[in-house]
Amino acid sequence: MTFPAKESLTVEFKSDQHAYPLNKLFEDLVGLANTDGGTLYLGIEDNGCPTGVNTQHKNCQEMAARIQDNTLPALFTDISIETYDDVEVLVIQVPISRQLMMTTEGKYLRRRLKRDGTPETVALKPYEILQRLSYIQAIDPSAQVVEDVSADDALSSLERERLRNMIRIYHGDMSLLDLSDDELDGALGFVRDRDGERCPTIAGLLMIGKESYIRRFIPSHEVLFQVMDGVNVLSNPPAMHFSLLQTFEKIDLLFQSRIVEQEIQIGLFRVPIPNYEKDAFREGFVNALVHRDYFRVGAVQVQLQHNSLSIASPGGFVEGINSDNILTAAPTPRNALLAEAVKRIGLAERTGRGIDKIYTAMLRSGHALPDFSATTNTSVVLRLNSAELDENYIKMIVLEEERLQKAIPVDALIILSVLKTERRATLGVLAQKIQRSTSDARGVVEWLIELGMVEGIGNGSARRYMLSAKVYSITNNKAGYTRQRGWDTLQERELILAHMEKYREIDRQGVVELCRCSPNHASWLLRQLTDEKTLQLVGMGRGAKYILTSKE
Repeated sequence: MTFPAKESLTVEFKSDQHAYPLNKLFEDLVGLANTDGGTLYLGIEDNGCPTGVNTQHKNCQEMAARIQDNTLPALFTDISIETYDDVEVLVIQVPISRQLMMTTEGKYLRRRLKRDGTPETVALKPYEILQRLSYIQAIDPSAQVVEDVSADDALSSLERERLRNMIRIYHGDMSLLDLSDDELDGALGFVRDRDGERCPTIAGLLMIGKESYIRRFIPSHEVLFQVMDGVNVLSNPPAMHFSLLQTFEKIDLLFQSRIVEQEIQIGLFRVPIPNYEKDAFREGFVNALVHRDYFRVGAVQVQLQHNSLSIASPGGFVEGINSDNILTAAPTPRNALLAEAVKRIGLAERTGRGIDKIYTAMLRSGHALPDFSATTNTSVVLRLNSAELDENYIKMIVLEEERLQKAIPVDALIILSVLKTERRATLGVLAQKIQRSTSDARGVVEWLIELGMVEGIGNGSARRYMLSAKVYSITNNKAGYTRQRGWDTLQERELILAHMEKYREIDRQGVVELCRCSPNHASWLLRQLTDEKTLQLVGMGRGAKYILTSKE
């Protein structure tokens, strides 16, 4: 059996030549459980050399029981003895904990990487405990009560009126407009009673709090807006510490001032197409404000370059969410109370599927896919690219939706965008792009084929897909379609000729298997090569085969 070459956040080597102390082992395992889980190898040196597990630690059942007895809550691990280079090593697999783990000695620990890239186990600081609880969604940070101040002092009547105005503008929950101030605060969870006094929650302070109280009790709240030209700063307003509602209005105005629109004619109407999609930006920015980690110091940062827009939010994705499943994972807000309030006001997608809205807005306007590749475990980064206007492609999308009398689903828009950019792709690649199973992707692709927007090339696992002749024609790129199809034919011809050079003969079924094409297409290929005098038909019926034409 093989084992990792070096240590990492999820891999730990421990020498057991002198019986590694069990109290240290429990701490290491708690550190793994409180980070991302992982595997501890007892009996391997730090340099990766296996030296063996001590005889005191070879009883797997006894070790599992000791680990459970010395951790709170009890840590259940998968323990086995594995042999590496004829040396026995104890392998302890640790799951990521859905609760905050500690040793029975009261130590909360986590894993981290040192400057040289090697891992270590360290104690959790008080604020890191809150961060961890937030990450595993054991607490809702935005529902925490600020007991050192009364709601009457900390909450602003001006911000409350701004909230009501936003409900009207963004078509939020209109029933909120009929409530008194106290009833409104209670309905949205902005206040809680503590010993007969109304105290604000973190969500309440963030949404309608006075700036002085926000700075005092939520010092991590900060928003930056920058306009850049490469490394040159064109615009850099002072950092904002206002309520989220006021911040949203100010950032939205700054963003709107940088929008450049081009109009295209679709039927009887002229449709404006902006360089940056307003809906995508608003949803992305609201998500950054609502889902950021308010226990972590750092600013929500919006940065515009001449061809891209990025929104960075402190705190990585919550547990279970990453850039590879963000389209399909169930909505899991870090700050649930705050997220619910924003949805009821109308600033965010009420279904919790704001990511779908970002993708749809970008792709319907011919922009590239939203990009989360720069995201780390300490910051979520959304990049929206500003593409050159593809008028014909946008027209094709809009006209197809008019014909269908409904919007094209986001999965189909992603597939069309991928095929527009990559020219051709396998079902596996398309499934990865829409973050769904191969069978789900096949259903979307077949629907697009029925619409006449996509066509397949080849058979079996090598089957690829490309935009159809209809789409290439609508987008005024007929030559592009001919090149794509022609390139496939050239590849198939080269495969057949390479086979003939080695094996001297081939039949139609051989071409079907070699090129992964239909029997009719195989017959067409062989007929083309025969007409060109490249191949010669020998025999008839089932015994027919083709050989290279003699050059003499």
